[in-house]
Amino acid sequence: MGPSRGVSSGYNPRTPMAEPDLLLAVDGGGTRTRAAVADLDGHILARGFGASSNIQNRSLAEVGEALTTAIEGALLQIPGGQWKGEGAAWRSGRIAGACFGLAGVDTKEDEAQVSGWVRDQAVARRFSVLNDSELVLACGTPEGVGVALISGTGSICLGRTADGRTCRVGGWGPLTGDEGSGYELAVRALHLVTKTADARAQAQSLVRAALTHFSQPDVPALVHFLHEPATSAADIAGLATTVLDLAGRGDTVAATLVDAAVAELVEQVQVVLRTLRIEKPPFAMAGGMLRSHLRTLLLARLGDQLGPVSHVTDPVLGAIALAKRLVRD
Repeated sequence: MGPSRGVSSGYNPRTPMAEPDLLLAVDGGGTRTRAAVADLDGHILARGFGASSNIQNRSLAEVGEALTTAIEGALLQIPGGQWKGEGAAWRSGRIAGACFGLAGVDTKEDEAQVSGWVRDQAVARRFSVLNDSELVLACGTPEGVGVALISGTGSICLGRTADGRTCRVGGWGPLTGDEGSGYELAVRALHLVTKTADARAQAQSLVRAALTHFSQPDVPALVHFLHEPATSAADIAGLATTVLDLAGRGDTVAATLVDAAVAELVEQVQVVLRTLRIEKPPFAMAGGMLRSHLRTLLLARLGDQLGPVSHVTDPVLGAIALAKRLVRD
């Protein structure tokens, strides 16, 4: 994941255009994709959902399928009956502006791939393709200035100053980064599970919890399940909730793992603060990991380094705000 690398606009209508009266907002994460359709004032009219649209671990075809499912799921709920019989539901020309905030859009090349799909599908007259951290910053800080931290399936920290300087830390994906994320916490826990099976560690409570979570009879069966092609990074990251629950109930092994995740997230934020030379900025958080007691631990560690704190439960609202800006600029 990474910050926005630019804004693209374009439209290739395939049907006679109607009067544009809708905004499209997409929040694509490592677990699922959320789409919302709003009126031009930003009031949400309908929502739709799809699979993960992270371009770093999904092919462009898979990303397109996830986006299509989410967008059509929202559009087909809009009153008026203009969507049927036109091929793709968006080709009536009613979408005035769209914002796609997707995990894994890290480079100009990533942005160009997704933008090419949007143009080919004639989704909107004007659109932007950004990293999903931009949505949290737009939604959770005044004027998109401050620091945003996401910790869900993956993790990333993004900061922006009033004069437009930006800094991104983390978000390098499950193989080479995403420290402090649900996926990394789950993988660290699973390492202890296999070590315990070898008598190299003593984490029996973690073994029992992992076997129960994944509905497996023993550790060899669990390892086989985890390596099946159908098992996704999001599936593995789901174990993080169990680890957080164990830690919250006083399990010392799980608590140690959670403390390590907190330390990684604290480091990301502090690097952004140092790099941008900002003090007590507005701070916005999002992601499933930060809806747990890990959030309390994180804020306690950061202390008075932060300004006003907000928790963004619906990043798609940030996409709506950015889509509105596209239409009005």
